[in-house]
Amino acid sequence: MTDADADVDVDVDVDVEAPHRILLGHPDPNKNPGFQSRDLHYLKSSPGGLIVGGASPLATLWAVYEFGHRHGIRYLPTADFPPLESPEFSLDGFDITLRPLAERRTWRLLGTSPASQAAWSLTEYEALFTQLVKMKFNRVELVMQPYQVFAGTVATDSGIWKGDSLDVSGDIAGRAVFTGKKTFDHPALAAAASREERGELALAFIKDLITAAKKRGLTVVIELAGADEKQLTALGDIYPGADFVTSEPESPILTFAPSGGSLMPHHAENEVKAKESYAVDTPLVADHNHQLWQLARKAFADKDAAGDRLADLILPICGDGVVEPFNNGIAALTEAAALIAKEDPTFGVPGEAGFMRFYESADPLPAWIAKAKELYGKAVGEFYRANTRARDGARPLLLRHAKRATFALHYVSAAEAARHAGIAKAAGDDDARIEQIELAVEAMHNALAIYAEVATEPGDAGAIALMNEDGYRPLLLALEE
Repeated sequence: MTDADADVDVDVDVDVEAPHRILLGHPDPNKNPGFQSRDLHYLKSSPGGLIVGGASPLATLWAVYEFGHRHGIRYLPTADFPPLESPEFSLDGFDITLRPLAERRTWRLLGTSPASQAAWSLTEYEALFTQLVKMKFNRVELVMQPYQVFAGTVATDSGIWKGDSLDVSGDIAGRAVFTGKKTFDHPALAAAASREERGELALAFIKDLITAAKKRGLTVVIELAGADEKQLTALGDIYPGADFVTSEPESPILTFAPSGGSLMPHHAENEVKAKESYAVDTPLVADHNHQLWQLARKAFADKDAAGDRLADLILPICGDGVVEPFNNGIAALTEAAALIAKEDPTFGVPGEAGFMRFYESADPLPAWIAKAKELYGKAVGEFYRANTRARDGARPLLLRHAKRATFALHYVSAAEAARHAGIAKAAGDDDARIEQIELAVEAMHNALAIYAEVATEPGDAGAIALMNEDGYRPLLLALEE
């Protein structure tokens, strides 16, 4: 961040003049009337040095990270990004008091789909918890369903997500994300030899998860959907380390995912109101780094309320000329998502009404397909323009968006070719059918291979596994007809 040297003292007399000293710790309440909120934290320049303090040890830690933010560091769910240029280091001129506008700032864990946080390892969650503290979240909510093995269920059909385990062996697109595994499963449970052992490993995993969260100062809530008092009591007995057990969300949920489980990239439209608690639900975290950062910054306010615009994220870590094309790319993704939501909400949703419905129909190609391709193509161009202009270590943040948009462009092209194949099949033109199926296979393979290049979390691998099951493999079988 900076090459400057400074002394850090704890519990020293702030009245002693030492302007190059950093005083770390929460204050004496008797000297600070109005000291009420446990989440309050501040940076105050004084003759005795810079006071980096808060109303609790955790709030004091947030003040440390706020100091880093004011010197250009950006803390995101997936990583820290230092500034391109080290700012001039100074302990002077700080008079910042941050008070929470949202009392509960919750992150919802686990999930019910392979394309979610359902298969995250303990190590991956520990890294996330560290980032959440830097972003001033104060709670995590472990969301369980009664059928899930995490809730203590070891029946024949219990698992993490509904349905069979996902086969990722053999001819599969984007295979690199599976590192040679034959089945996509939770890493802590994959080695279980029986349902009973699987249940034991699941409970041990959740207990370790609770310990990891609390170690970082996060309040832990377990939510068992629709549970009665007896079930909640039983779950509390299983997980005594949890702070609360409930049957419904504690706070309004902000969902960073398309409705219906679509795996297309999009920009979530959430309005965050001041003084409103919230719980974040984001199956694919890296898709929404920028929005989650903005949400975290808006959760606190000081007298100038600065530092929560998208430009305040992008400019310090990417440099000039990046904000505009990045915003243009986001706008194109947003328009594409709105178009699909209006014309075909099930597009990109693996399942019964999945990808092969395009091949199984001889209806004319929907007109919106061409517009979707145009919008995704525009997003690709804008994100790559932003990536080209960016400097140094922030490019992974931009490349994620560029390649997810490229994935979407190829996926739409695969759907287009599959429909042309279906039309040719109905017309009895087998040569045209094969040609179009080959084009669809190539486009789907390219889509998943490009996605795999920026897969950074298990939910990405789960999404790729689902799309192989829903589209790539059925297309290969269609070639053999």
